[in-house]
Amino acid sequence: MTTQEGTRTARALLGTAFTAAGIAHIVKHQWFEQLVPESLSRYRKPISAVTAVVQIVGGAAMFVPRLRAAARWSNLALLVPTVPAAFDQINHPDALRKAGIPPALAPVRGVAQILVSALVWWATRPPAEKASTIGVRQIES
Repeated sequence: MTTQEGTRTARALLGTAFTAAGIAHIVKHQWFEQLVPESLSRYRKPISAVTAVVQIVGGAAMFVPRLRAAARWSNLALLVPTVPAAFDQINHPDALRKAGIPPALAPVRGVAQILVSALVWWATRPPAEKASTIGVRQIES
Protein backbone atom coordinates (compact mmCIF):
# COMPACT_ATOMS: atom_id res chain seq x y z
CA MET A 1 0.00 0.00 0.00
CA THR A 2 1.39 3.41 -0.94
CA THR A 3 1.39 6.38 1.40
CA GLN A 4 -1.32 8.01 -0.70
CA GLU A 5 -3.52 4.91 -0.43
CA GLY A 6 -2.79 4.73 3.29
CA THR A 7 -3.81 8.32 3.94
CA ARG A 8 -6.93 7.87 1.81
CA THR A 9 -7.88 4.76 3.79
CA ALA A 10 -7.12 6.49 7.10
CA ARG A 11 -9.28 9.48 6.14
CA ALA A 12 -12.16 7.19 5.18
CA LEU A 13 -11.93 5.27 8.45
CA LEU A 14 -11.54 8.42 10.54
CA GLY A 15 -14.34 10.22 8.71
CA THR A 16 -16.68 7.30 9.23
CA ALA A 17 -15.66 6.89 12.88
CA PHE A 18 -16.03 10.58 13.75
CA THR A 19 -19.40 10.84 12.00
CA ALA A 20 -20.67 7.69 13.71
CA ALA A 21 -19.42 8.91 17.09
CA GLY A 22 -21.21 12.23 16.57
CA ILE A 23 -24.45 10.45 15.77
CA ALA A 24 -23.94 8.23 18.83
CA HIS A 25 -23.49 11.37 20.96
CA ILE A 26 -26.95 12.49 19.82
CA VAL A 27 -28.68 9.13 20.14
CA LYS A 28 -27.05 8.13 23.46
CA HIS A 29 -26.41 11.62 24.85
CA GLN A 30 -27.09 10.64 28.47
CA TRP A 31 -24.44 7.93 28.35
CA PHE A 32 -21.84 10.32 26.90
CA GLU A 33 -22.76 13.04 29.39
CA GLN A 34 -21.72 10.68 32.20
CA LEU A 35 -18.18 10.69 30.83
CA VAL A 36 -17.75 14.46 31.23
CA PRO A 37 -15.45 15.11 34.23
CA GLU A 38 -17.17 16.05 37.47
CA SER A 39 -15.45 19.45 37.45
CA LEU A 40 -17.43 20.27 34.28
CA SER A 41 -20.68 18.59 35.33
CA ARG A 42 -22.57 21.88 35.10
CA TYR A 43 -21.86 21.92 31.36
CA ARG A 44 -22.44 18.25 30.52
CA LYS A 45 -25.33 18.78 28.10
CA PRO A 46 -23.74 21.59 26.06
CA ILE A 47 -20.38 19.79 26.00
CA SER A 48 -22.03 16.65 24.66
CA ALA A 49 -24.07 18.60 22.08
CA VAL A 50 -21.06 20.57 20.80
CA THR A 51 -19.00 17.38 20.71
CA ALA A 52 -21.66 15.71 18.55
CA VAL A 53 -21.71 18.58 16.07
CA VAL A 54 -17.91 18.84 15.86
CA GLN A 55 -17.60 15.08 15.36
CA ILE A 56 -20.19 14.98 12.58
CA VAL A 57 -18.79 18.04 10.78
CA GLY A 58 -15.17 16.96 11.31
CA GLY A 59 -15.97 13.44 10.13
CA ALA A 60 -17.77 14.62 7.01
CA ALA A 61 -14.95 17.08 6.25
CA MET A 62 -12.50 14.17 6.02
CA PHE A 63 -14.17 13.18 2.75
CA VAL A 64 -13.92 16.62 1.11
CA PRO A 65 -10.41 17.51 -0.11
CA ARG A 66 -10.98 21.27 0.20
CA LEU A 67 -12.05 20.82 3.83
CA ARG A 68 -9.14 18.65 4.94
CA ALA A 69 -7.51 21.44 6.93
CA ALA A 70 -10.83 22.08 8.67
CA ALA A 71 -11.12 18.35 9.34
CA ARG A 72 -7.63 18.31 10.82
CA TRP A 73 -8.12 21.23 13.16
CA SER A 74 -11.71 20.49 14.21
CA ASN A 75 -10.92 16.88 15.03
CA LEU A 76 -7.70 17.78 16.85
CA ALA A 77 -9.55 20.55 18.73
CA LEU A 78 -11.88 17.85 19.97
CA LEU A 79 -9.30 15.15 20.70
CA VAL A 80 -6.44 17.05 22.35
CA PRO A 81 -8.38 18.69 25.23
CA THR A 82 -10.09 15.41 26.07
CA VAL A 83 -6.83 13.51 26.58
CA PRO A 84 -6.38 14.91 30.14
CA ALA A 85 -10.01 14.03 30.88
CA ALA A 86 -9.36 10.47 29.72
CA PHE A 87 -6.38 10.14 32.05
CA ASP A 88 -8.35 11.86 34.84
CA GLN A 89 -10.70 8.90 34.74
CA ILE A 90 -7.86 6.76 36.07
CA ASN A 91 -8.07 8.71 39.33
CA HIS A 92 -11.87 8.97 39.26
CA PRO A 93 -13.16 5.60 38.04
CA ASP A 94 -16.70 6.04 39.37
CA ALA A 95 -17.89 7.79 36.21
CA LEU A 96 -16.64 4.87 34.14
CA ARG A 97 -18.30 2.32 36.41
CA LYS A 98 -21.55 4.30 36.20
CA ALA A 99 -21.33 4.19 32.40
CA GLY A 100 -20.67 0.44 32.46
CA ILE A 101 -17.03 0.74 31.38
CA PRO A 102 -14.36 -1.22 33.26
CA PRO A 103 -12.06 1.35 34.97
CA ALA A 104 -9.04 -0.63 33.74
CA LEU A 105 -9.81 0.72 30.25
CA ALA A 106 -9.19 4.37 31.28
CA PRO A 107 -5.48 4.31 30.34
CA VAL A 108 -6.35 2.58 27.07
CA ARG A 109 -8.74 5.41 26.19
CA GLY A 110 -6.08 8.05 26.85
CA VAL A 111 -3.46 6.28 24.77
CA ALA A 112 -5.99 5.60 22.00
CA GLN A 113 -6.89 9.28 21.83
CA ILE A 114 -3.23 10.22 21.47
CA LEU A 115 -2.82 7.65 18.67
CA VAL A 116 -5.99 8.82 16.91
CA SER A 117 -4.74 12.42 17.17
CA ALA A 118 -1.49 11.39 15.47
CA LEU A 119 -3.45 9.54 12.79
CA VAL A 120 -5.65 12.60 12.14
CA TRP A 121 -2.52 14.73 11.80
CA TRP A 122 -0.88 12.25 9.42
CA ALA A 123 -3.96 11.59 7.28
CA THR A 124 -4.77 15.26 6.74
CA ARG A 125 -1.29 16.60 6.00
CA PRO A 126 -1.09 19.13 3.20
CA PRO A 127 0.56 17.82 0.01
CA ALA A 128 3.84 19.68 0.71
CA GLU A 129 4.26 17.78 3.97
CA LYS A 130 3.53 14.48 2.24
CA ALA A 131 6.36 15.08 -0.22
CA SER A 132 8.92 14.67 2.52
CA THR A 133 9.57 11.31 4.09
CA ILE A 134 11.05 12.82 7.25
CA GLY A 135 8.38 15.42 7.92
CA VAL A 136 10.50 18.41 6.85
CA ARG A 137 9.38 20.38 3.84
CA GLN A 138 11.67 19.97 0.89
CA ILE A 139 13.06 23.12 -0.65
CA GLU A 140 12.35 23.38 -4.35
CA SER A 141 15.18 24.76 -6.46
